[in-house]
Amino acid sequence: MLLQRQVRSPLDSAIDLTPMVDVVFQLLIFLMLTYRASAEAEVELPPAAYGTGVEETRATTLTLAPRPGGPVAVFSGMSTDPVDRLDDPEDIREAVAAGVRNGRRRVILQADGAVPHGEVLRVGSIVAEVEGIVLHLGVEDAEQGD
Repeated sequence: MLLQRQVRSPLDSAIDLTPMVDVVFQLLIFLMLTYRASAEAEVELPPAAYGTGVEETRATTLTLAPRPGGPVAVFSGMSTDPVDRLDDPEDIREAVAAGVRNGRRRVILQADGAVPHGEVLRVGSIVAEVEGIVLHLGVEDAEQGD
């Protein structure tokens, strides 16, 4: 007598993915519930409408203006006069250090709205290398009609 071969149907060779999908969803839920957004908790930005002002005569002011095709231009003071331009990070540190020597420990960074946030952070990190300063960001109050 000849042995008959067992014929497998196409359904017998399929792999059941249901347990794998269950495990993936459980892992996803676990990671979503245990994730901590620590970077968001460290940033505290005061609203501009209720912020306190800094007396400009008792602070060193740096103005950041956008330049096409390059990093921002940094100026000493409130004007964008080319004479007051600080081209080098060392020039920026020296301008802030000179203000500290003159008793102006507060530093105000004023930036045009077109200046990227990363450039404000870059200049702020250069300024923060000078010890004994308090860094402020200059903001414009919201218009009453807005």
